[in-house]
Amino acid sequence: MPLSDSEIKVLIEKLRAKYADFAKKYSPKWFDINAFEDRLSMAMRNRMNLEGFILAEITNFEKVREKYDKKKSQKPFSAQVDRIIEENTARIKKYPERKFHPRAGLEIAHFYGAGSDLAQYFFPIIPYILKEEPYRSRAARVEEKLDFLFTPRGKKHPKRIEDHALVLDRRGVTELEVEKDRNDYLKEAAFALHELIDMLDALLQVKNADWELPLKFDRPYFEGDKKKKILDNFSRHTSYGAVLKVREAAASIIEDFRMSAFRAR
Repeated sequence: MPLSDSEIKVLIEKLRAKYADFAKKYSPKWFDINAFEDRLSMAMRNRMNLEGFILAEITNFEKVREKYDKKKSQKPFSAQVDRIIEENTARIKKYPERKFHPRAGLEIAHFYGAGSDLAQYFFPIIPYILKEEPYRSRAARVEEKLDFLFTPRGKKHPKRIEDHALVLDRRGVTELEVEKDRNDYLKEAAFALHELIDMLDALLQVKNADWELPLKFDRPYFEGDKKKKILDNFSRHTSYGAVLKVREAAASIIEDFRMSAFRAR
């Protein structure tokens, strides 16, 4: 029998109280009530099934509590592990977070944000620079992959992100299934970023005297806010400098999200 609205509200208030109590007694980082409130707000905005949401949140809270209890019982070397985790978290948090689902993890939300900025405000300078084949065709193939993985479509998320959201929404989906699809997305994206870097490395070997001159933005190629951000990124660069800057941005994402080993064979 489904829970009534009043019963759901009681469960929400009880879970709020648990988060507040455990955060005060133990760790506000582990028992983050603000993160819970963000997920709740998103669930309500998206008109999700609140019964399913709050039951999943209660299960998640108990899992976090069990992990915390296990951590506290471990030997002191766990402090070093915590430090490494905190350092890795800090590296990915420097990228914008793109929230697309209440159950989406921190890593994929920041990775989506990093890739989205790269695809929208860095990569477009490459087809702007390129005027000849086969460079343009190769860039178009890379762009198609970046769009599929990272580029919002109006008010919609990119297709691959929407596919992951559908997995998160699937009734009865297991954590193992969610983790597999998330890892598949990260792996596909890593392949695309490595392909982008390989293409940029090839462009840096091209001998073109015009590419040693400052870029001129005299063609109606970019529009609106996108144009401003691209100009801010590249207005004082040569074409070679712009290619190098895009490469550095892509390489930083791969390094910060620990994806150096994920290359297509």
